[in-house]
Amino acid sequence: MLSQSCIYLCLLLSGFFGILVTGEFYSSIDKMEILGEMEETLVEATHIYLVQQQQQFQLLSSFVDRIRREHASASEMHEQNEEYLEQPLQAFRLIKRLVIDWKDLNHLLAMNELKANYRNLLDEMDKEVEVLPNLEELQGAIKGLVRLQDVYNLTASDLADGNLNGKKTDSALNWRDCFEIGVQLYEMAEYKRALEWLVLADKLLDEVQGDDTLKMATEVYEYLALTYIELGEKDTAQETLTKLLTWNSAHPTQHIQAYLDHRMPKCPIKKEDFEYFSDYVRLCQGKRLPEIKTNQSSPRCYLDSNRHAYFKLSPLKVEQVNLDPDINIYYGVLNDNQIKSILRLSDELDSFRSTHRKYVISDMRISQQVWLNYSSPIMRTYRQLVGAISGFNMTNVEIMQLANYGIGGHYEPHIDYMGSPLPPYYAKRGDRISTSMIYLSDVQQGGYTVFPTQNVFVKPVKGSMILWYNQLRSLNPDHRTLHAGCAVIEGIKRIGNIWIHSSYQEFRRPCTLNSEE
Repeated sequence: MLSQSCIYLCLLLSGFFGILVTGEFYSSIDKMEILGEMEETLVEATHIYLVQQQQQFQLLSSFVDRIRREHASASEMHEQNEEYLEQPLQAFRLIKRLVIDWKDLNHLLAMNELKANYRNLLDEMDKEVEVLPNLEELQGAIKGLVRLQDVYNLTASDLADGNLNGKKTDSALNWRDCFEIGVQLYEMAEYKRALEWLVLADKLLDEVQGDDTLKMATEVYEYLALTYIELGEKDTAQETLTKLLTWNSAHPTQHIQAYLDHRMPKCPIKKEDFEYFSDYVRLCQGKRLPEIKTNQSSPRCYLDSNRHAYFKLSPLKVEQVNLDPDINIYYGVLNDNQIKSILRLSDELDSFRSTHRKYVISDMRISQQVWLNYSSPIMRTYRQLVGAISGFNMTNVEIMQLANYGIGGHYEPHIDYMGSPLPPYYAKRGDRISTSMIYLSDVQQGGYTVFPTQNVFVKPVKGSMILWYNQLRSLNPDHRTLHAGCAVIEGIKRIGNIWIHSSYQEFRRPCTLNSEE
């Protein structure tokens, strides 16, 4: 029968199983918070197990001490020419111990019920394969860190020291963390990045004291040698292996070297940066590109109380960030309580990995999303606000897509319009004439929205909405609206997208005969 503490342990973990959800973790910070709760549960369960083990150890120790005292007493009596076992009660106790106590003790040690119960509970968690992170999750998280390096010019040392884009954090990585990143990057054929992390692991290992440091260094040097080989630096690889042999002549390094001498190196993955990558990176860092002066009027900020009756008493705060094409930010569209109401609705739904064109899942877009309809009061209110701000007919509006970004979460440069030919389900609705994107959180670092061809970057401000037109007035696609969501360095990025379609907008945004307008 399980003890009361074992039953509590069962309830603790079984209760956790009830709150777990399926899907990826690394692509959504909200899902990562579930992993944090999971680890807290494991810590508590392990603590309970250790307390039980200590109690059992104290019980066994007390039993052994008591028997030792019995034997010490018997020895003293023998020295005094008194026989311990001649006393009937002592004789009974000896027989009782051998028949009952020692048998119970042997059974307890053989069965080790506490250990078995704890292991069974952990096995139960392992069976929940859909809710536990796996190697793919680990590699996804590492890709996110590398993405931060690429976009924000961060070194492995920057990240390991917790220096995120000039901001010092409390987080730091030890040599084992850096080594694991290097190993996984090697397995993903990202050899240049793997080398950077493995070299850092070796450097950090120099600061570690202990008898096992040589064994640890051996692991690092093995992967360093393999990485040098894949990068075509055979001489450096051989020097690394030779150093290993000086530490341990019996190490299988000699066989590794013989193997490497007779194999062709794998081809590293060649990363081809997308068009406008350099402009995208610079804007993500909050740096504008050199601009050519024109005779155009400059964007401005103003209060608008004439756009709609909604804003008569509380004028709309407008910032023009670009004039041609129009890209505007509207501040204070939703307040904190309204945003909380929207997020509560999203929490009731199971999020899933975001996709891009033709429902493709790839590293181009790292986030998770849900779709929210307009059946709730808050969503109806927000739809009316979008209609009032945009001036569009809201008959053909898509339900809102709410996205949450994960580790290094981003969305590479893309366009929102579908283009010709339209998918069958868009045929009567028309293409996406505009995008209304509201920021549902502030972001501590990173996560800008950028327009690489327009030299525009927008920092997320909670409650503000950014709006742009995806089509010209002629209803031809406006390629200038190419945009991206930059990688999140620190914090949580939540956005809500509403796409309005071109049908029923003839009198709201009249077309022109000029296909270029």
